[in-house]
Amino acid sequence: MKKMYMVSLCRQGILGGWIIADDEGITYKTGKVTVSPKLRNLEMKYRDIRNFSRGWLACFPTVTVTMADGESYKFIVFRPGSFCGLLENRIGGQSS
Repeated sequence: MKKMYMVSLCRQGILGGWIIADDEGITYKTGKVTVSPKLRNLEMKYRDIRNFSRGWLACFPTVTVTMADGESYKFIVFRPGSFCGLLENRIGGQSS
């Protein structure tokens, strides 16, 4: 199973990119070469995701993914219902 979601990472500005979801986790990718290599290919395994929450940034829907190590990543997601459904199925629920 592979699904792709158009997203923008909200970290020191808005970084356009996409998330690829597979059976093991989600991976954010961007073509921006001015950001750190970690953010250009950010892997988040389902087992390492503590929770996620939905919100808004101006008029854009966001999803914040919080990792077990305490790090969190906020994304503007252009299909938030589908993306949150995937996360609910994989990690077992949502945090508000």
